[in-house]
Amino acid sequence: MPHHIQTGTAADVQPEREAVERELEVLLARSPDDDCGPVQEAMRYATLGPGKRIRPVLSLRVAAMLKNLTPMTVRAAAAVELFHCASLIIDDLPAMDNEAERRGQPAVHIRFGEASAILAGFGLVALAARSVLDLPTPHGALPQLVQFQKRLLKTLDCAGLIAGQARDLALSGGDGAGTRAAVNEMKTVPLFELAAEAGMLGAELSGEERQRVRLFGREFGRAFQLVDDLLDGDQEHRQPFLVHLNAARDLVSGFGDGSHRIFEILDYLHAYAAQANPRHR
Repeated sequence: MPHHIQTGTAADVQPEREAVERELEVLLARSPDDDCGPVQEAMRYATLGPGKRIRPVLSLRVAAMLKNLTPMTVRAAAAVELFHCASLIIDDLPAMDNEAERRGQPAVHIRFGEASAILAGFGLVALAARSVLDLPTPHGALPQLVQFQKRLLKTLDCAGLIAGQARDLALSGGDGAGTRAAVNEMKTVPLFELAAEAGMLGAELSGEERQRVRLFGREFGRAFQLVDDLLDGDQEHRQPFLVHLNAARDLVSGFGDGSHRIFEILDYLHAYAAQANPRHR
């Protein structure tokens, strides 16, 4: 059944964005013990520049829905963003997508050189994996944190983002829109699934509830990818976007009064699509 979708603005998610920015600043703070020259500055440049922070915001909204917003979930959300920024550095390299600009400014390899960009990507992955275990661990939480760390690293492997990028490089001009869409999904959806996992860290949920939240992350990621496809001209109709957006809404509708926290970010995504593309208005 179609849902009535309200509009939202960037201001609706500003508190979460600010919380993520503060956590990223802490994680990327300069230390006199660091001795990697321009690489640390490249890591800061790649991460602390302008960005929507939609993945970690999603993590914090999931945590809020589950009444589970803790320092542990904030740190996990920031780790997801570090991972995302690392993937952007690699995507932009001349040997990959060969992009000279990212988020309205020179790509990392343009600003710092290819060698420093590659090392910065490695550095952000290492920082993301380490950071989730750096906080004082609540009693009994260590197994969940280790599982999340494993899930974080699995997102990168040959069943995740690496596979998507490898298939992207193998595409030819004759490949159909469906093939390209499948590749884009492999590069986008896993990080949204990971973001949903971050929001569940420490929450007491049934197996069925955890699966619904994971599926929510997947459907949200698919909707997000379709917004990009519309902007790039790879998708002409908004109906598939709305199908995935409504599927995401259905998956969290049974979580009580906390669900409105997720509905707001779904509305924000819809508003982003509408503002970016008049066909969605």
